[in-house]
Amino acid sequence: MDVLQMDGMYNISLLGGQARAILIEGTQLVERARQIHSLSRTATAALGRTLMATSMMGGMLKGENESLTVTIKGGGPIGTIMAVGKADASVKGYAAFPDVELPRAANGKLPVGAAVGKDGRLTVVKDLGLREPYVGMVNLVSGEIAEDFAMYFTASEQVPSLVSLGVLVGERVEAAGGLIIQMLPGASEAAIQSIEASAGMFMDISGTMREYHLKGAVQQLLLHLEPEILTHRLPAYRCDCSRERVERALISLGREELEDMIREQHGAQVDCHFCNKRYELSEEQLRDLLKRATDRRSE
Repeated sequence: MDVLQMDGMYNISLLGGQARAILIEGTQLVERARQIHSLSRTATAALGRTLMATSMMGGMLKGENESLTVTIKGGGPIGTIMAVGKADASVKGYAAFPDVELPRAANGKLPVGAAVGKDGRLTVVKDLGLREPYVGMVNLVSGEIAEDFAMYFTASEQVPSLVSLGVLVGERVEAAGGLIIQMLPGASEAAIQSIEASAGMFMDISGTMREYHLKGAVQQLLLHLEPEILTHRLPAYRCDCSRERVERALISLGREELEDMIREQHGAQVDCHFCNKRYELSEEQLRDLLKRATDRRSE
């Protein structure tokens, strides 16, 4: 019987502070997403890569109440991919067409790029508690996800970055992992060359996680870069939807929309895209929301 390996995420200083790495083992996280959304193998890989990248970016946020939303629209048959990450490395997401499946590439790899497409953009919206959110976007490079995030960091945030993301999936998710390495201001040319020369080592991140898991991956991939683990987080797939949030969203639609629901549907059903939970409201409950919306308008 296999021992269940816990997911984890390390924030790591490299080369005496000249670079940093975020390393994630996300096997359980991606498997949870696969189960919730009944994902095909290709969709598991596409959404799984996006979830892990978003979780790592969430782990980079400084304030505990900060969050970010990643949207990928590439024009491919999987449709829109969306993920929301928080500073505690929790994440949730979905793919518009979770059952999309395409023939494997000639090299045997899942055709994530073909499913996502590359005729579109990757958009990141960061809610940092300011008056306006930060919005960054880049054109997709390949639709393979990792290359697209690397382009985002380099072009939108002006931080040269190496990104590796991988999901091994059979009947279930066998292994999933991700790595982001970023050069920090003042890095020497020797430090940059050292990381560039190591790039080939980082590409099979899911295979490394399957064999060595998180702690072992640090030794296998980063030992020659003088790693110092700064923080350890526990990434997880977590949806924070609630009946209260659903009610607030319905109230925000306004009186006319609520009146239409009462008159035409005599109730409402609201499905959460992130966890597929269904919220049902009776006509009487909608009338209560209508009263609250009316009271708010008159204040």
